[in-house]
Formats: sequence, structure tokens, C-alpha cells
Amino acid sequence: MFGDYLKDKAVGFWFSVSIAALSLITSIVYAVCYAGSDDMNWVSFALMAAAAVAAVVLIVLKRFEWAAYAQAALIFLSLLFFIYGIYYYVSVVLVGIDLDSFSAEFWVCTVLYALCFGLGVANVFLKQTKNGGEAK
Repeated sequence: MFGDYLKDKAVGFWFSVSIAALSLITSIVYAVCYAGSDDMNWVSFALMAAAAVAAVVLIVLKRFEWAAYAQAALIFLSLLFFIYGIYYYVSVVLVGIDLDSFSAEFWVCTVLYALCFGLGVANVFLKQTKNGGEAK
């Protein structure tokens, strides 16, 4: 059933699939770490989850070349809302008002967001199909 569908896929396709999984993991980790706090931005969570859903939908519809663009755009917007959600926390830590160092939750979420963003941008430049741009 899936043997023919997954046969002869380019590296960009596998990047799109792995970025979809990573963005879903990132959104879950972000919600677990920050839900109920002032640093949580639910728009960022929704956009990161939407990046995973959009990629899966576009891959199922055999629009492989559009999956990378949708992921990159949604992850970038999610990153911006993540920064907006934590900017007060970062400023408090950097100035040393109440806290002396960043929390482990901050580092985990920041690394995951940066990884998603970097891989998403790189995926835009990868070949998505092996047959010259047309979906089989």
C-alpha cells in the first residue's frame, strides 16, 4: 500500500516528514513546559502544530514542493510569537532583576525552535522530488 508511495522520494521529502514530526514534538514540549505561565504564547503553539499538520496534508495530496514552503513560513511565524511570549522573561534574566540564569525549559524550547527553524529553511532549498519537480 505505502510501498509505491514512499518509493523514490528525494531527500527533501524525508526532511519534510522529519520536520513535521519535530515541529509536533516542539509544540508539545512547549505546551508542557509553559502552559499556565505568563511566558506561554498559544499562537506560537498553534502555528508550530499547524506546520506539522500542513506538511502532512500537503504530502498526502502529493504537493511535496509546497510542504517545505508551508513548514518554513509557519515555523518562522511560530518562532516570532515564541520570542514575543518569552521576551519579558529574557529581559528579566539578562538584567538580573529576579533571576540569575535561564531555566532548563527555556533552553530546551529555544533549541527545539531554533532546530525547527534551521531545518525548515534548509528544506526549502532541497530537492523535493526526484523526477524534476513533478509529483508521481
